[in-house]
Amino acid sequence: MDDARRAVAANLRTIRAARGMTVAALAEASGTGKATLSRIEAGQANPTLETIYALADALNVSWGALVAQPPMRVAVTRAADLAVAADPVQARLLTQITGVPLIEALDIVVPVGGRRESGAHPRGVVEHLFLIEGRLRAGPQDEAEELAAGDVLRFAADVPHVYETLGAEPARAVVLMAYPTITTGQY
Repeated sequence: MDDARRAVAANLRTIRAARGMTVAALAEASGTGKATLSRIEAGQANPTLETIYALADALNVSWGALVAQPPMRVAVTRAADLAVAADPVQARLLTQITGVPLIEALDIVVPVGGRRESGAHPRGVVEHLFLIEGRLRAGPQDEAEELAAGDVLRFAADVPHVYETLGAEPARAVVLMAYPTITTGQY
């Protein structure tokens, strides 16, 4: 089986299962024959572009989510290779959870005396902050909370928000950023 057919088969099975749809339900929703759909998922059929679009529409994903190469079973990124941004908060992108609305995991460090005022992210973005070390004031600017190591904060990040250390040591946290309107097909 060629790579393109293998990718469509794997992505279609994965996304359909994630949506909790049966083959029969997806066949009906997309106007594709059940036998044809089964053959596509088995990698035994070469779907037309029209069929791929019909399946993508029925699954509420982009056609790219169906044709993208399937994710690697294991992916390792060494700490030294993680992308880093700093101004003054240092943030390292740990991972992205894709194939669903995008979720990014960030490892952030706010230095002693550091304060970061962040503008509003796109509508619907939610941040989940897990404070690992130090003390931090974080959240929407008008509702920021004081946190200690071990605390968890979830807030709508589609408004201006702040991160500010409290005390004499840096604060370190893992932040999960959930983007409900961005879906990617790559891992």
